[in-house]
Amino acid sequence: MTVVSFQNVSKSFGERQVLTDITFDVPKGEVVSLIGPSGAGKSTLLRCVNQLDRHTAGSISVAGQSISPSCRQRDLIQLRQHVGMVFQSFNLWPHLSAIGNVMEGPVTVLGTPRAQAREQAAALLEQVGLSAHASKYPGQLSGGQQQRVAIARALAMQPKVMLFDEATSALDPEMVQEVLGVMEKLAESGMTMLVVTHEMAFARRIGHRVIFMVDGQIVEDERPETFFSAPATERGRTFLSRALPT
Repeated sequence: MTVVSFQNVSKSFGERQVLTDITFDVPKGEVVSLIGPSGAGKSTLLRCVNQLDRHTAGSISVAGQSISPSCRQRDLIQLRQHVGMVFQSFNLWPHLSAIGNVMEGPVTVLGTPRAQAREQAAALLEQVGLSAHASKYPGQLSGGQQQRVAIARALAMQPKVMLFDEATSALDPEMVQEVLGVMEKLAESGMTMLVVTHEMAFARRIGHRVIFMVDGQIVEDERPETFFSAPATERGRTFLSRALPT
């Protein structure tokens, strides 16, 4: 079963072409690591999945719902209920506690009764290792804890696919591993994931596939063991020589 499909997707901002003719499918349960140099279009590609950036050509399908560049607002609302996204910044509501942040979406968007939403939110906070911090507000949490709340909040909407846009890049080094650990467990649970990351060891370990992008195009689409041990292109070899520790 295909959860996300890109067919000849392109995106431009005015005269600047950011994505060109992107085509690939993501089956259910697959984890795709999106890597490449800064400016390659990786984050824009993620944002096109939930239409935070509207693609300018081609088609995108999520959980069987096809989205064209001219789709209606009500189609976008339905689409976004299938897609969870975790950003570089945590984007938590500062006036809500951790558990309040996690239960807000199900209550206001899905119409889940508050008692049920609270129970589900508590279970998700336990899943990300934050049961003891459920009543704390974002300002009382470390960066790594806030990002784990953000992951729980995205999961609360029961998405078909999770998008991670450099989820650890804003964290201090000692907090990175706690977030990567949650993401790895989520991948092991069978969640379909698209992950933009600069953590090469993590991309190699977690991904079923690695998509290497340069200048808005897919240059390589390989299994991690193939790409990281023997990239097929000179551009891939150059990138790894700079990205991997010596």
